[in-house]
Amino acid sequence: MTRPPRRGLGWAVGQGLATAPEDLGRAVRERTGEAPGARVPRWGGAGRGPADAVAVVVHGHGRSRWDSRRRAPARADLFGLLVLPDLRGHGDAPGRSALARREHRDVCFVAATVERERPDARITLAGHSLGAVAAIHAAACLTRSRNPPERVIAWGPYDRVRTPFEARLRLRGLPAGPFSGIVLALLDRAEGPETPTVASAAMLGRTALELHADELDEVSPARDARAIAAACPGATLHLTRGVAHADLGTEIGTWSS
Repeated sequence: MTRPPRRGLGWAVGQGLATAPEDLGRAVRERTGEAPGARVPRWGGAGRGPADAVAVVVHGHGRSRWDSRRRAPARADLFGLLVLPDLRGHGDAPGRSALARREHRDVCFVAATVERERPDARITLAGHSLGAVAAIHAAACLTRSRNPPERVIAWGPYDRVRTPFEARLRLRGLPAGPFSGIVLALLDRAEGPETPTVASAAMLGRTALELHADELDEVSPARDARAIAAACPGATLHLTRGVAHADLGTEIGTWSS
């Protein structure tokens, strides 16, 4: 769980995904920066939308910015810049995953970098699964620092990591019971206690929160998305039926204009 597969270029080729730089946007730039406790590689691609509209698109657990590319280009006309980072322990980022306990710092770092370079930027944080949770936690932190993002788009979010962890064990025919408790207790000791996503969503204030979930999703169940939406006044929840967890955010209609 803390050292997931690093699905990079080789994985993208094996999956038949687009691998040409121009598929991300009109121009692509690769950069790496030092976030608190992590090195964050990222791509920046020019979109076709307003220059001040920026989307930071964050991948899920065991994925990378190569997977984010499946979500970013589809509605590039909404944003002038698309930024795709690798979270710690994923893709080309060294270290190990903290399972949403620290990944929001990586997202905050990328958002702060964008703001330094584009002071008038209107930032959207968009994420899938683990990335969705990291985006919501990051938005809460930015709100506390009085520099909130304009919007958060969350595909397949969950409230606590126990839910997707145990779901993936069950999908592999393994008992969820004692193993998840042991792993999560060790993680609490190593990384500190987990902040429920519901608690962060309740702090978003004027940041628009847009949630997407599937009624049949076993990994991040729709009930979690409903609880997160209920905690954030003004949040919108979009439900599908039959879209696989890994494909949430890639289907048409999951980026609102």
